[in-house]
Amino acid sequence: MTVLFGGDACPLGLSVQFLEAPEREVIAALPGGLAEVQSRSTGATFPRSLEALLPFQAPWTRMLTAQAGGWTALINNGLSGGDSTAPGPAVMASLGVRCVLATHAPRSGPGHAQTQLEVVGPGGEPPLMYIRSLSASATDGRWEWFESGTPFRFEETERYQEQRIRDRFDREMLLRYLSNLGVPVEDRDYGHATLHQVQVDWGSREVTLTEAKAEFGR
Repeated sequence: MTVLFGGDACPLGLSVQFLEAPEREVIAALPGGLAEVQSRSTGATFPRSLEALLPFQAPWTRMLTAQAGGWTALINNGLSGGDSTAPGPAVMASLGVRCVLATHAPRSGPGHAQTQLEVVGPGGEPPLMYIRSLSASATDGRWEWFESGTPFRFEETERYQEQRIRDRFDREMLLRYLSNLGVPVEDRDYGHATLHQVQVDWGSREVTLTEAKAEFGR
């Protein structure tokens, strides 16, 4: 179905941001703090361009964007498959559109894992404008469940009563939820990607693909 969200590209593509706007508008609305950005076409579709993000970094300095139906997919080269906190929410606020933040990270290291969906945008709860948030996550093997906002009509809310938190929200549910929100979940639905290199004057911690794969036993 897709190499993203813990699929064949893992640990690349674990966390992707989607903005309900054309790619050109998203690029134009990137925050002022990212003004020094060099952009170029990768010549390949979004799922086939993920390695252009390497190495993983903290703080991140590279992004990919691509049209995906009526949405623009955006991912950065933050550690652990991408940082979901930026710049999507800032672009959402600038454009006044919905932003969907989706993450699925399979078990890694000493028992870390996460499946998360956040929808923010107009009509959301100030100050961060959250409309709906769901998360089943584990840290060192200890699972926690979180949800806020009004459930969407398509949600499989009966699953949230499962005794094991890991069974309440998983990759397959995440993909179904994205599809119901109108976000493409098939690789063929993504357009060619644009790579954006942020020019910075600070150093970053870097993690190679080989090192990241070792965390996931790949």
